[in-house]
Amino acid sequence: MSSELDADAAPVGASQLTELDADDAPKAADVKDVEAPAVNKSANNKSSLKESIMSHNLERDHDDTRAKPFVWLLALTAALGGLIFGYDIGGAGATFVMDGFKYHFGWECHPDDVGCVPKDQRQIDVETGLINGLFGVGAAFGALFAPQIFNSKGRKPTMSLGAVAFTIGAALQAAAVSMPMLYIPRLLSGFGIGMLSMCSPVYIAECAPESHRGQMATLWQLAITTGIVLVSILNIWLAEWDEGWRISYGGNILFSVALLGLLTIMPESPHYLVGKERFEEAEESLLKTRFEDQVAWELEELKLEAQQAREDGTASWSEVFDDGNVKMKTRVFTGVMLQSFQQLSGINAIMFYAPNILEDFFGSSGSIYGALALNIVNFFATFITIFSIERFGRVWLLFTGGIVMCLALIPTAVLASFPDATQAMGIGVTFCCALYVIGFAYSWGPVVWVVCAEMFPMRERGKANSLTTFSNWFWTCIVGAVFPIASTASLAGCFGFFAAVVFVATTFVYFRLPETANLTAPEINEQYINHKPEFPRKKWD
Repeated sequence: MSSELDADAAPVGASQLTELDADDAPKAADVKDVEAPAVNKSANNKSSLKESIMSHNLERDHDDTRAKPFVWLLALTAALGGLIFGYDIGGAGATFVMDGFKYHFGWECHPDDVGCVPKDQRQIDVETGLINGLFGVGAAFGALFAPQIFNSKGRKPTMSLGAVAFTIGAALQAAAVSMPMLYIPRLLSGFGIGMLSMCSPVYIAECAPESHRGQMATLWQLAITTGIVLVSILNIWLAEWDEGWRISYGGNILFSVALLGLLTIMPESPHYLVGKERFEEAEESLLKTRFEDQVAWELEELKLEAQQAREDGTASWSEVFDDGNVKMKTRVFTGVMLQSFQQLSGINAIMFYAPNILEDFFGSSGSIYGALALNIVNFFATFITIFSIERFGRVWLLFTGGIVMCLALIPTAVLASFPDATQAMGIGVTFCCALYVIGFAYSWGPVVWVVCAEMFPMRERGKANSLTTFSNWFWTCIVGAVFPIASTASLAGCFGFFAAVVFVATTFVYFRLPETANLTAPEINEQYINHKPEFPRKKWD
């Protein structure tokens, strides 16, 4: 793994970087200690230190692609946050077509309730938008709050606090007896997911070897799709039970508790530990996730990067937006745009509201099965990323996936424009949505999280990554709140808007995004500094 991922930490002192002492070095006899260069206080300090790190990279065995099974377990544990989120997407969205949910909250009248007056469609649209939108609001604030714990206490406490917040919120949702009692817990659960989504992908990327970083970071998105599929299957039976919607909202408590339990046996990120000068703990962490002969080089590189971070001091917000600082403004802008495009492409609107979209074509029961079909497609298509992201890189997957998504959304908009909703048209809409989901699942779903987790230097990572994650949840909130009303006005117009966004997003990555697959932090710096938009694009890797 590269020396890349910590933020605003207090790194190691120069005097401790001259060599690996007996306590810091692994016990492998064939591992050579790496001597760090003396720190120069001149204006060339940052440049000389960068060259030192790069020279150490040349000593690294680039052909060493080994990975311990434990590091895969670590990545799967952190990815449980994605499973929790995916369960919420599929669970909460499906409740809108469950009779028990509709009767309980007055959207429809139970046949035995003679004096009932159901809510009108506009009220229903507002309430569905708030249920989804408030979750996004909570997540946005959670993403902004997370760096406070992430930088000062570590990655594990950040994920633990996020899991606790989600668990409390989910329990309250499952016990709700009125709509206001559903709103506040949605904010709290969203807050927890926002913290997890900011921290978990970065924790995975920090602990993963470079040769497997993209694959392991993709597990976050795979876990989301797994959660969606799991609850979609459960929804078939839950829809038959008047109180089944409570399990759709609260069933993922099981996974948040499992995350809390497994985190107790996981190591803290070595990037965070080195930044806090806890070298023995950092070595222990690396020995759990690396083979013994891989530890010395990586530990010393982490110390070198931490030394540079200390020489530069704690990153200020002005440095986060300074292009003179290894193109940080460009990087933040790129990360924010990628996360914004991901949500404005319409994925959560389609996946969350799939039962509602398909209900007009297939009825309540058929819409749940149609949503399940889309979710299964989403799950299996994510494996394309796992097997291809290291081979083809980030940019190629985003570019080709964007093309597939755009080509699928255009006919979907055309089909949705016809006034008569027949089953034949519904099959066409489902097929086009499935093609769109395939394109998203292997590209803009997982790859955006991978890119944002690895693109920022150590000093600026916490602040910068919180901004990119916030932008994702900001647009999740907006799309989730507006889509019910907008789709009622013009479903075809919504699909057309999503197609236009995807076209712009595909063009953006073609020109603006440098490739960062299999690179260390200094190498990623070089990529952003040297990248120039060109047509036709000559460099894809």
